[in-house]
Amino acid sequence: MRKQPTVLIGLGATKSGTTWLYHYLADHPQCHVRSRKELHYFDNLEPEALQRERDKVGKKAEELSFRATTAKGALRTRVRKRFDDALDWLLVLNDTDDERDYAYVCFLKTGAEGAPVVADITPSYAIQSEDVYHRMAKVAPDTRFLYLMRDPVDRLWSHVRMNAEKSNKPKQFEAQCAEMLQAALDDKLPEMRARGDYASALEKARVLPEGKFLPLFYEDIFGGDGLQRLCAFAGLDYVPADTAKKHHEGKSLKMTEGQERAAFDMLRPQYDAVRDYMGTLPRAWQDRVNKFDG
Repeated sequence: MRKQPTVLIGLGATKSGTTWLYHYLADHPQCHVRSRKELHYFDNLEPEALQRERDKVGKKAEELSFRATTAKGALRTRVRKRFDDALDWLLVLNDTDDERDYAYVCFLKTGAEGAPVVADITPSYAIQSEDVYHRMAKVAPDTRFLYLMRDPVDRLWSHVRMNAEKSNKPKQFEAQCAEMLQAALDDKLPEMRARGDYASALEKARVLPEGKFLPLFYEDIFGGDGLQRLCAFAGLDYVPADTAKKHHEGKSLKMTEGQERAAFDMLRPQYDAVRDYMGTLPRAWQDRVNKFDG
């Protein structure tokens, strides 16, 4: 009997290199991913959320169907692939409750052609409950979890800039970023703050099977041995990558000294929690701690 592939689940964190990771795994000869980067399966388990996701995927499938009729050449092939994957994913979402987890894993494995690893990279999984973590751990005989962490202030500012860039408000980008950062600092954007709550994610990860969870620093992926450790953990041969290439980096804008100070003050417990868990911090993280605590 052929060995079942390892299911690698990327828990997050948002704006910590997860899109880059998805593309790296998509290009890796021993890993298979579907064309939908974020499946949002385990954060839409409740009936109402599940129905909203069905509607969203159905609408996307209609859009892709239309685009497939107008696209040309290689673009048409890519769009058609995304359309086919959207239809397959819709079948998973419409499966019965007691069979849906099995259908989810089958979706991941379809097209793997013997690849030893299949993956789902969905950053919002990190903010789910311990019960959901337990459920994720049981979907396959060998399920492994990866969690990327970026300097908390840098991660928050990147998240702010991304959301500000997407905003339709008729404000200058700098003003929009300042307003959004202040809203996060005032706890008016709880999900944005939750996406960078490393302390909670690391605590919940203690319920996962021993040896099946790997927390990594973003800074080690893009400037250290993090990618080698990631591949060893996932059961993949190490394949070098272009770490200079970024995805969804967003519009550039430097924080003011006051903004950086305020963000650090709010996020100081995250630095402490990660140091306690990991035993150390990357130099860039420690430099920021020294800057404001030194």
